[in-house]
Amino acid sequence: MTGDEVRAAARSFGFEAIAMAGTAPVPMPEGAIHPQAMGLIADPHEILPEARSVLLLVMPYRPFKPNPPDAEIDAYYIASNRAHENARLFADWLCGHGVKAVMTSALRVKPLSARAGLGRQGRNTLIAAGQYGTRVSLQTIVTDIPCARADDDARGLDERCLHCRACMDACPTHALRGDGTLDIARCVRAQPESLPLPEAMRPLTGASLLGCDLCQRVCPRNAAVEPIDIPPDVKKALSLEGLLSGAYKAFIPLIGRNNARKLRLLNRAALAAAHRNRKDLLPLLESLTQLPEPVSTHARWAIERLREKTCNEQI
Repeated sequence: MTGDEVRAAARSFGFEAIAMAGTAPVPMPEGAIHPQAMGLIADPHEILPEARSVLLLVMPYRPFKPNPPDAEIDAYYIASNRAHENARLFADWLCGHGVKAVMTSALRVKPLSARAGLGRQGRNTLIAAGQYGTRVSLQTIVTDIPCARADDDARGLDERCLHCRACMDACPTHALRGDGTLDIARCVRAQPESLPLPEAMRPLTGASLLGCDLCQRVCPRNAAVEPIDIPPDVKKALSLEGLLSGAYKAFIPLIGRNNARKLRLLNRAALAAAHRNRKDLLPLLESLTQLPEPVSTHARWAIERLREKTCNEQI
């Protein structure tokens, strides 16, 4: 199968760009890493012994416009869920056309993307893929298709970031070190979900249910990517009243079961209610104080903030 045939097929599965990297073991990070990265594999041959290339699939997305008075969600999570499923289907298609192919999430995508020539990491740690900037979901498929590209793991920041500190200045916890890495202990997105968010971070989450996104919003590499209106099904699912009442299942087809966990969404929905100044939701928040941690802690924190705002407004 030729490269042109593979690229044409990838586009039919919703991927706007495709690149190919070699299969030399990927450099692994040193020091503390994101909890989700702890099980990653360095050598693609552990996934497919006959591996000769790793396909990097690019599915772009556009961020959502603000959604007051309800919750927000980074459009990345919806695009990533769709890209993950489509990459699995594309791998099946390749297998049906005589290619040995395994779709995997066990490889380090960023260094492979740099190796494949998609781009280098910025100060916000993210790869910018051409006109799409960092607003992309990157998926990997290990195949036995020959790769002509040399395994060049050149390091260094995206040149556009060398004289820019926009993401570092925007990061509310100063988690970005500036060299393309971050301090996991400071990153809001990387905090353990089984524990209450540190109190100092709770005022910084805004109305977001997942992630943070501030470093992408200010990145000049994303200047050409315009936000869009939130689709009706997503907007309905973002209702804070519905979320605090336990209506989370509408998120499952949107962001996948792993992300659409009831307690995970309740945790952040409680914080979002405080940030949106939704005093009308106090009765629902009160009911959440009877639930296990960390939901109960977040609910109590939200109640205190809303009552403080009410007192300040009456002075």
